[in-house]
Formats: sequence, C-alpha cells, structure tokens
Amino acid sequence: MAAAPPRPPTTADVTRAYIEEHPSIRDALREDIVNFAFLARKIQTERGLRHEEAIEIALRRYQQEAGRRTPDSERVRRVLRESRLEVHNRVALVRIKEDWQILDRLYQIGRGLLPELRRRGVFQLYQGPRALTILCDDDLLSVLLEAIPPRNVLDVERGLASIVVRSDASVAEIPGVMAFLADVLFQRGINCRDTVSVHTDSLFVFREEEVLGGMAALSTLLSEGEGSDGAGSAGSAEGGPRRRPSHA
Repeated sequence: MAAAPPRPPTTADVTRAYIEEHPSIRDALREDIVNFAFLARKIQTERGLRHEEAIEIALRRYQQEAGRRTPDSERVRRVLRESRLEVHNRVALVRIKEDWQILDRLYQIGRGLLPELRRRGVFQLYQGPRALTILCDDDLLSVLLEAIPPRNVLDVERGLASIVVRSDASVAEIPGVMAFLADVLFQRGINCRDTVSVHTDSLFVFREEEVLGGMAALSTLLSEGEGSDGAGSAGSAEGGPRRRPSHA
C-alpha cells in the first residue's frame, strides 16, 4: 500500500513557524505588546495565507501556550547581574584533527607555560568529537604549531579577542543564560567566531574589530537593572578595554 502523502501545513503551522523565525515577535507576544490584527495581516501578506482571522486565532493560541512555558527570565537576569566580564585581546584559535599524541604534547606545553599563564595569558583546550580547538595568546602560536604536524592543522585564526562571562555556580542550574547572552549579540549584529560554556564561564571569541561592540552589548546586559555601581564588571588582558573589577 502506498504511503499517504504528507499533510500540507495548516494556517496554524505556518503562523507558528513564522513566530519561531522571528524571536522579537515571540518575545512581544509573551509580553502582550502585539497588535494582533496588524501582525496577522503581515503574516498573511508575507506567507500568502487566505484567512486573516485564522492567523489571529493561531497567534492568540501561541501566546497562551508560550505563557505557560515562559522561562524564568528574572533568574537569568539575576545571575548575570552578579557576573563579571574578562577581556583578552591578541588571541588566536587553532583547530586540529583529533590525535591523542598531539593532545599529550599540548598538555606538556601547557604545564611548562603554567607559571606565565597564571600571571597573564590564555591557553585553553576544547575537545570536540572530531576536532580539538585551542584558544591561546597570539604569541604562543609559534610554540604550538611546532608541536603539531601541518597535516593535522585544520584552521588558524589570528587577530581575535575573547570575552569571558564569569558567573557563580548557580548558572549551571538556570536555563537560558547562554541564550540571553547570544541574543544580545545577535540583536546588535555582532558575529561570534566561537563560543563555549565551561562550568561557570561563558566564553565568546570575536574578531578584534568587533570586541568593543561585544563588550558594550554584554556589559549592558550584565548591568541591566543596576545603577552605575552594579555588580556587572569587566577586567581586561593587557591592551584591552578596562573597567574596575568588582570584589565580593
């Protein structure tokens, strides 16, 4: 027996997909600041739908469902207000093919550099399923590349800067923190070359010409709801933007 043809999307399906493609509209629905009739006409025009009333019904239904599953954004804002920023300029990314022998060499290099790295510097390894990413000070590249066979090097990016959002341990139990951080960068059109979340640290890597914009966006988010002496603060590696760090 031939399989039944797939069901064409309904008006509700198309409306839901449109909302999910536009996070700002989704947020406005959750905040109940949307003109439903205007939005329904917009979706009708852009998606070629026939019935404006059906779109408006789908919008209201989506709003009701979203209200029941709205994340606790205040918990996210609270943990971010208590976080701080660290900026490191003149860093590089090296991506290499997975190789245990190379990994052991890198660990040995890291141990030898430990005294210097404790004082100043970046040397971090992130192991993925098929590749290893190294974030390091640009002036460490020559040492690292001597230990890695050229055939294993997938990519090298110089002229970068990293911003680390350091939070307390509660960040691991609060959903949506990385989403808040990524969204504020997206809304300002700031591209992130790499990102990773490790324990209490959320790290973003930018091209150096974009780090000031990234710093401004994330600083605004961390200081949201605070006065000029809010908990959000930033430190810097040598050569980067600098603000006085807060202390507990």
